[in-house]
Amino acid sequence: MEHLNDLATPAERRWSAALIGLVAGLLLGATLMPGVSLERTLYIALHGICAQTHNLISGGVQLPLCARDSGMYLSYLATLGVVAARGRWRAGRLPPLPISLSILAMFLLMAADGVNSTLAEMGLAHAYAPRNDLRLLTGMGAGIGLALVVLLVLNTALRRNVDDSLRSLGQWRELGMVLAADALIVAALAADTPLLAAPLALLVAVGVVVNLAAVISLIPSLFLGLSGRVSRMSQLAHPAIIGLTLALTFLIALARYRIWLELAGYLPLPITP
Repeated sequence: MEHLNDLATPAERRWSAALIGLVAGLLLGATLMPGVSLERTLYIALHGICAQTHNLISGGVQLPLCARDSGMYLSYLATLGVVAARGRWRAGRLPPLPISLSILAMFLLMAADGVNSTLAEMGLAHAYAPRNDLRLLTGMGAGIGLALVVLLVLNTALRRNVDDSLRSLGQWRELGMVLAADALIVAALAADTPLLAAPLALLVAVGVVVNLAAVISLIPSLFLGLSGRVSRMSQLAHPAIIGLTLALTFLIALARYRIWLELAGYLPLPITP
């Protein structure tokens, strides 16, 4: 009987198919839009997220967000990938205290680097000259914590089979795996080839949308009565479609508002690809 309860219902299968179709359509639209490059499509889609004035350019491809945010969302996906590979999707606890404190320290480094950059841009005294490589690396450190916190919130709020004894990263070796994945991303950017930079640019956008849609979908999940009841991914297809739709709507509205502010002279113009 328990095995039967883990089977997707017909409604869940329909919602899952619709979600797959929506995601596939978005990816095809972004990559194959006639007359508009992938680089410009991603730049416009994420225009409201940040100022886009410190973007990384690798292999002639400009990543759609600033170096700090690009690092954050690429590391966000890398962290979730390691969690999945280590079989820790159902984790109901944060990493052990020493590891958690290390991740917190990485977040504080990003905050300190951000403050230093802001002071430099304002012409005030600052500790060192801002650099995009430091923005990238400190953003990556913050992305680890973001991924683990979002995963913990979703698991504890929605999962029926959340494992309260399982940590999202249980060993230093697993944190090392995340850092190794981040190092590979840095190496791919340093290779300065469009064959690697273009997929990474797309992954930055994927990270933004996945994170925003996941957080937003928590609300419809609760309204649909899924609190503490999710034992299979197909149950999340319906709220995921709602969350994805609202996330895209929010990104479009935010981008349009920022463009208006720039054209009106309230904000400086960004670096356009």
